[in-house]
Amino acid sequence: MFLIYDIKEIKGVGQKLIDKIIESYGSYDEFDDAIRNYDIDPLLNIAGLSNQKALEIVRYMHGDNIDDFLKTSQSKNIYLDIIDRLLSFTNTDYARNRILLLSPTKDYNRIESTQELIKRTLIDTDNLDYEYIRELYSNIHELNENVRPKFNDEYAIVCEDYEDYMDLVERGFNRYCNVYAIESQVDFNEFEFIIYVYDSFNAEPGETGNVISVSSKSPDYEIQPNIILEFFKQNKDVLENVYNLRKYLHMDTCIEEVLKLLDNINVNTENNVQLIDVVEEVTKKTNEVIKDEIKNVDLTGDEVLELLNNENLPPKIMTIFDKHLEVAKDEIYERTSQYVDAFIIKYPLEIDYDELMRIEESANANSHLKKFEAELDTCLKLERYKQRIIDETLELIHYDYPFTLASFSKYYDLSIPSFGEEYILEGSLHLTLKKQQKDDGILMQDIDYNLDSNNNIILLTGANSGGKTTLLETLAQHTIMTYMGLGVCAKNAIIPKINEVYYFTKKHSLNAGAFETFLTSFIPVVIGEKNKLVLIDELESITELEAAIKIIIGFIEHIQDDDSYAIIVTHMAPEILKHTQNIKIRTDGIEAKGLDENYNLIVDRSPKINYLAKSTPELILKRIYEQSDEPIKSVYKDILDKFSE
Repeated sequence: MFLIYDIKEIKGVGQKLIDKIIESYGSYDEFDDAIRNYDIDPLLNIAGLSNQKALEIVRYMHGDNIDDFLKTSQSKNIYLDIIDRLLSFTNTDYARNRILLLSPTKDYNRIESTQELIKRTLIDTDNLDYEYIRELYSNIHELNENVRPKFNDEYAIVCEDYEDYMDLVERGFNRYCNVYAIESQVDFNEFEFIIYVYDSFNAEPGETGNVISVSSKSPDYEIQPNIILEFFKQNKDVLENVYNLRKYLHMDTCIEEVLKLLDNINVNTENNVQLIDVVEEVTKKTNEVIKDEIKNVDLTGDEVLELLNNENLPPKIMTIFDKHLEVAKDEIYERTSQYVDAFIIKYPLEIDYDELMRIEESANANSHLKKFEAELDTCLKLERYKQRIIDETLELIHYDYPFTLASFSKYYDLSIPSFGEEYILEGSLHLTLKKQQKDDGILMQDIDYNLDSNNNIILLTGANSGGKTTLLETLAQHTIMTYMGLGVCAKNAIIPKINEVYYFTKKHSLNAGAFETFLTSFIPVVIGEKNKLVLIDELESITELEAAIKIIIGFIEHIQDDDSYAIIVTHMAPEILKHTQNIKIRTDGIEAKGLDENYNLIVDRSPKINYLAKSTPELILKRIYEQSDEPIKSVYKDILDKFSE
C-alpha cells in the first residue's frame, strides 16, 4: 500500500503550488489516485513546477527514498549506472520520467508488479523488430492541441447580428479571417466566398452565388472547420506513426479512418490548373486540327463567296467545327471539371474572354463553397475521433515505459530472479561485460557463486585484476536490480530478502579527515537493520595494515549474527582468520593460472569456495615487463627475478 503524505512537507511546495496541482487533477483525491497509478502527465505540465520537483513529489507520495535502501555513495552510484543504462532505451519523455522514478523498494507487491509487466511485454513483443519500433517512436509525441489555422483573406465571415459579430471577435475568429457585421456594407464580391452567420435570418445577404449560411448557434468548427482540420493536419505525421506502431503491436485503432478522411479531402493541396490556360492551349490545338482538315475540303464557288463575305460558315466547314469543338469541350472538362462554351465560331477559332471570365468566377465561387462544405462534412466526422486519437497516442506514449524495460531486459539477456533464503548466482555477468560482449562480440566468462546463512561472511582473496571488484559490483547490481523489479544478468538467480545495501570501495591517499569520514560511514553498518548486504573492497588500502585488520575484525564480530551478508575483498585473510577463530568465516579465492599469448591473465572468475588464493603480483609484473622497452625493461626484469629467489 502506498504511503500518502501531506505534500506541503516537501521543501519548496507551498499552498499556491498545491492549489495548481489540485486544479490540474480536479481534486486532492483524484490527484492522490492518479499518483498511485503514476498518472504524472498533468503534474509534469504544471507551469512553474520543475521536472525534478514533480518527480520528487511522486517519490514522496509513494514513500520512495533510495537512502533507506542504498546506504553508501558507492551503492548509489551502482543504482545510478543502472538508471543511465535504462534511460538509453527510452524513446519518450514519459518513459524517461518513469525510469527516473524507478528505485529499489521493499514493497514486494510493487516488485512483483514490475516483474510481471516486463514478462508480459516481452511475450507481447516476441518476434517483433525492436529497432523498427524505436524508429516509429522517434516521431511520436503528445498531439499538439494548441493549433490554430493561419489567417486567410480569401474569404470572410459576415454576421447578421452585431452582437454575434462582437461575440466572434471576442472568441478570436478574426485571427483566422476577416469578420464583419452586415451593417459594414462589405462587398461580397471582394472575396472568394462568404460565411454568413445568421441569427434569425432577418437580413438577407443579397443576390450572390458565393455565400454559405451558418447559424450563430453552431459550434465553432461549423463556422470555421479549419479549427478542427488544422489540428488533424498538423498532427498527421505523428498520427501516421501512431497508427503504424499500434498496428504493429496489434493494438486497436481508429486512426486509419482519420487518415482516410484527411486524404479524401486533400486538405493539404489545391488544384493549381488555371482554366484560362487550359482553354487557350486546347483552342490552339483545335485550330491546328481544323486547319489540317479544312485543307481537304472541296468548296463550291458559292461557298467560297460566302466565306469571303464573312457570312455563315458553309455546312461542310461547320460540320468540322462542331466535331472538333465537342472534342475540345470534353478535354477542357476532363482537365478542369468545368463545362466551357466560350468560343467565337469563326476561323481561326477565337475565345470569348468575357464569357470565360464569367465561367471562371462562377467556378471559383462554386469550388470554394464545395470545398467548405466538404471540409465541414469531414470536420463533423473527425470531431468524433478527436478524443479517441488523443487517448490512443497517449496510451502508446505510456507504453514506452514497459517497452523500455523489455528492451533493457532483451539487450542484456536478463532473467527474472526469485526470492529465497540465500544468494545463488548461476551464469552471472556484470552489465559492463555483457555490453562489451554484445557490442564487440567478445565472449565473457560468467560466474557462479553462492552465499547462505551458514556462510554469510566471506573473505574474498586472489589475483590482482582477477575480477574481485567486478564480483562485488555484480552482486550489488543483482541485488539492486532485483529490488527495482528488474531482471538480472544471470541464467538463474536467487536473491535473499535484503533491507540495506552498503558498498565501500578502496580509495587511495586518504588524509586524516577523509579517514574519519570513512569511519563515521562504515561503523554505523553494525547498528543498522538486519538483513544487510555489505561489500568491502580492500579496506587496507585506506589505512595501515594493522589498523585495517582491527577494524575488519571488529566489524565481523558485530555483524556475524544479524542475518546479514558480508563479502570482504582483502589481501590480509590469514591475519584476519588468526584473530577470528571462534567466528564462522568462509574464505574464497579467485586464482590466476598464468598469462596467455597476449599477456592477459588466465583466471577462473568464479571463486573457489573455501580456498585462499594468492594475489600473484608477479604475473602483473611479468605482463608489464613483456610489454615494455629498454632501459625500463631491465628494471622490471630485476624485480621479477626477486620473486624466483
